[in-house]
Amino acid sequence: MVVMQGETRESFGVTSGWFSYVPTLLVLVAVVIIGLVGGRQHTLIETQKERDRVTTRLEALGGRIESNLNTPIQSARGVVAALASEPDMSQRRFSWLVSRIIGSSREIRNVAAARDLVVNLVYPIKGNESALGLDYRLQEAQREAAFHARDTGEFILTGPVDLVQGGQAFIGRIPVFSGTEGSHQFWGILSVVIDLPTLYETSGLSDEDPALEIGIVAANKTTGAEKQFYGSADLLGDDPVSADVLFPNGSWRMYARPIDGWGSTVSLSAYRILLVTGGLAAVFLAAMANVMFVQRQHTIQVLRSRERDLEQARQEVETLALHDHLTGLPNRRHLDRKFRGMAGRNHPGLILLDLDGFKDVNDTHGHAKGDALLVEVARRLSKALRSGDFLARIGGDEFVVICGPSPQEDLTPERSKAILKEVAQRLIGCAQYPFRIGETECRIGISTGIHQILDENDDAPDYWLSQADRAMYAAKQAGRNRFAFSTPQPNRASLRGNRTGELLEALSGDQIQPYYQPQFGPDGRSVVGVEALARWIHPRDGLINPQEFMDQAHALKVESEIDRLVLARAITDLSRWERAGLTVPRVSVNTSFRSLGDPHLISAVDAVDVDPDRFTFEVLESIFIDDGQLILSRNVEALKARGFRIEVDDFGTGHSSVTSLLKLRPHGLKIDKMLVQAAPSSQQNRQLLAAIAEMGHAMKITVCAEGIETESQLFTARSVGCTRFQGFLLAHPMSADDFEFFLQGDRAKAG
Repeated sequence: MVVMQGETRESFGVTSGWFSYVPTLLVLVAVVIIGLVGGRQHTLIETQKERDRVTTRLEALGGRIESNLNTPIQSARGVVAALASEPDMSQRRFSWLVSRIIGSSREIRNVAAARDLVVNLVYPIKGNESALGLDYRLQEAQREAAFHARDTGEFILTGPVDLVQGGQAFIGRIPVFSGTEGSHQFWGILSVVIDLPTLYETSGLSDEDPALEIGIVAANKTTGAEKQFYGSADLLGDDPVSADVLFPNGSWRMYARPIDGWGSTVSLSAYRILLVTGGLAAVFLAAMANVMFVQRQHTIQVLRSRERDLEQARQEVETLALHDHLTGLPNRRHLDRKFRGMAGRNHPGLILLDLDGFKDVNDTHGHAKGDALLVEVARRLSKALRSGDFLARIGGDEFVVICGPSPQEDLTPERSKAILKEVAQRLIGCAQYPFRIGETECRIGISTGIHQILDENDDAPDYWLSQADRAMYAAKQAGRNRFAFSTPQPNRASLRGNRTGELLEALSGDQIQPYYQPQFGPDGRSVVGVEALARWIHPRDGLINPQEFMDQAHALKVESEIDRLVLARAITDLSRWERAGLTVPRVSVNTSFRSLGDPHLISAVDAVDVDPDRFTFEVLESIFIDDGQLILSRNVEALKARGFRIEVDDFGTGHSSVTSLLKLRPHGLKIDKMLVQAAPSSQQNRQLLAAIAEMGHAMKITVCAEGIETESQLFTARSVGCTRFQGFLLAHPMSADDFEFFLQGDRAKAG
């Protein structure tokens, strides 16, 4: 032992001599090299960060310009559609229509319509009287753009141009074609004058970052020539970052750089201080290399030991979570995981076991003996199984066996049944001999129910277990120590094939109930309302969605009855929530076409105790009212006169028009989920979503985005101006009790 200590000291002395300075010298050389290389790399990184910062600011500014430029353009398309359908529109009608569709847009200075390229309509008329009668064909400055819009049928944006009345503006020209699709005729051009200073002001370009220099370049659509209309010409020669501003049939490109040039905001002082500090620390560490090495080795050993302990603890926790603490067998949670990982056609089936007489053992000899008996039963059952079979304990004296497939042979239905029968007989044989627990001899029996997994019965694990459970009780009734196969039952699809009689019973049996899906405000957390959705609580099949029974409801002409049941139940639930101190601002109920066309609808609504300030009636976009639907029109107006809100559901599916929407004058729009879900992945869909939201704001009505299922959909809907949100990402439809619990939890968080 003394010799070993001497060798250690000698070894340490050699290591701590001149050789110990070699690591220090190497560290010094490395610090110098790292300083030179790292300094250059750091400069490149910081320069790139600088470019990224400028790009981020530029893209944000460009996004605002793009939004403020596209909004009036998209609004103007509504006027184009109206002109196409009303080619002989009067000046008064034109002024009224434009004032409601795009009159609230600050960027639009004026709008002019030129039939056959001669201005015949203008808004506002005041101050623009001289524009009436202007012939674009005789105006050299405007002729080229007007002809281009006419000949190509495309939108064109020109400018900036100096206005006679002062200031600068962009002029957007949209061709108008009238007639049906078979007789497409050129009517004229709609010109939209977008005020340049206002566009800059509303987009924030006038308040741009003083540390940035910005330029904007536009390409002439007809000649292809590029022209810079904003910023210094020197900017383009200094490698600026760029961002595109997109609008229909054209784009601008924005450029930016720091006002003092690239690199003006890059500082290396912090990096140099860090380098010197790190170098000194490295030299010190090199001098202490031997000591640190020993400490490091010791630390590694400690960490490895802790890692082993943590892994062992993790395995123990997982084992406890997935296994029965008494028998060590897999538990119900493990069984569910097994079900998710198995393919039904590759397994013969499953066997459910129940111990006959186990309760007597517990009552006679106590729970300790009962627990010991369960352990011994589990041991015998495990030995009786084949390789690949799975055994789990799912209850007090209930066990489940999943018979594994036999890879050496074809698993025909006949062979599967033979395997299940063989395994069941083995399991029953485990109780042939008594169990000795200490000095006590216990006799029990085993009853088994077998469910063979076939293609036609391959429904769900819960179905398999219920079938096996039914078979097990059949075996018990025949005497213990027996097995029985399940009797094939009709699957859920066939049971749902004919609902006619059951649906009529459901209407009188309190089976039609509302499920509630919350609607949230701009923050995505505050509940601003709830939609009541019809659900069928079937006594056998459970929850059934309306897609599975509304066709038969339509055939039976009972949609109105379903609407009334949902409304009545919603009134009751709202009163209950209020008594519990829970606030639900408003409840929305869907109204079918048949209900709106019912001449007794208003009397039925008046007959129930419903508060108009708390309820909204939703109508599908496809039920827009025309002059031929007098009852629908009267019912809607009567509901509005009583103070009820009217909202258009599934808006954007293609049935609507601007004029019909203006006639209906709803209190809100709910944009169809297909458009909401497609917006994040398509610029065109995003612009359409933004146009609908802008139209809703122009009409001063609420705009709700339906079908929100991802964060990107929520972000996009919020960014284009939607103010209410509904979808699975935020909350699923739930029963009245679950919704009450949801509100209580929401109130607890708020408190």
